[in-house]
Amino acid sequence: MKRYLLYAIVAAGLYVWYGHPRGPQAGSYGRHPDAVIMYSLTTCGYCKAKARQLHAEGIVFTEYYIDRDKVRREELNTKLSKAGFPPRRYGTPILDVHGYMLPNNPSMDVIKQYLKR
Repeated sequence: MKRYLLYAIVAAGLYVWYGHPRGPQAGSYGRHPDAVIMYSLTTCGYCKAKARQLHAEGIVFTEYYIDRDKVRREELNTKLSKAGFPPRRYGTPILDVHGYMLPNNPSMDVIKQYLKR
């Protein structure tokens, strides 16, 4: 019986951490009005494709390679933590759009939605 109770508590905790719907400010660590940053890996094909998409849409951004720059990698992990995402558990590219963290290769529709905020 105690084992099932423990499983229920762990499952509820995981639901709250990963599955609970986030509020309107979720993913935000603070607003930066003119900043769009893409955190990439030098070997990531998705990152290269996203950079081409951003250029094609005329979106100005700064790209940092987190596999080459330890300072930027730590900056990314700090931003993810402040925004409520677990650090070091993400897929690239990760975008920071006006202070909103968008991990795991967000679609262009999502990026454009956050650009309008």
